[in-house]
Amino acid sequence: MPEPRGKYSGESKFPLVLLNSHRYFFYGALIFALINLYDAVLAFHGKDGGVGMGLGTVIIVINFLMLAAYTLSCHACRHIIGGKLKSFSQHPIRYRYWTFVSKLNPRHGQFAMISLFTVILTDAYIMAVSAGWITDLRIFN
Repeated sequence: MPEPRGKYSGESKFPLVLLNSHRYFFYGALIFALINLYDAVLAFHGKDGGVGMGLGTVIIVINFLMLAAYTLSCHACRHIIGGKLKSFSQHPIRYRYWTFVSKLNPRHGQFAMISLFTVILTDAYIMAVSAGWITDLRIFN
């Protein structure tokens, strides 16, 4: 397939410049992933100030894991980790991360759908517990 333009300008001209917005959405998603990580850690606080775990904790942790998988499987993450490197052999840690993200990348769509449903179920469960419709089943403490 021939190149539609005589000279390739990268992602610096319209319409390809719009692809850069995907990277900015990735940065926003990282912020939300950190917020969800914070919520997952707080979910382990027990009733008496100690460590505790209930069904809500399990649901929140699964939700975080699915959102993290969705975020980390994005090609923008892959580009940020391994982009602009001329030689992976000089950056073995970045190469290891890039390889991990590359393995997740083909399942990005699956992670998107799974995380969509985990967010809905997590929010519904938290709403039901906070409204007093159900009680959180405690595993310990």
